[in-house]
Amino acid sequence: MLKSAALILALGLAAGGCTHLATPSGELQALGREDLKNAQGHVIGYKEVARDAATGERITQIALFVPRLGATGRIVGYEERLRAGSVLRDLHGKKIGGRFDDLRSRKNLTIVVLPREERVAAAPAPSIDELIRIARLDN
Repeated sequence: MLKSAALILALGLAAGGCTHLATPSGELQALGREDLKNAQGHVIGYKEVARDAATGERITQIALFVPRLGATGRIVGYEERLRAGSVLRDLHGKKIGGRFDDLRSRKNLTIVVLPREERVAAAPAPSIDELIRIARLDN
């Protein structure tokens, strides 16, 4: 019984050692980052390339975003999932907010900040008559 348990343990450790992948050393040099776009021109992820300083090995990491849908079912942005929550991005890949998860209470907090150009673009444009009056061109 003891011999069979020792044999099973030895085989388990040997199998575990064969499946372990070597992780790169702690010193990585970033070589570049490229946005990934779909057919509509939306930024749907990114590709990062880094090099291990000790071995010279190149490492490529690809991260894809999850689409966020509006009330009408249209894509309004994308979500980059992270360990402690997620980062919310607009269609051009710009950060517009974040979601923070609290694992103890199983609740989350979402904060979205509209970029300045969207707030300005939401204001109604003045009419031609109003522009003439403001410029004092009415003689």
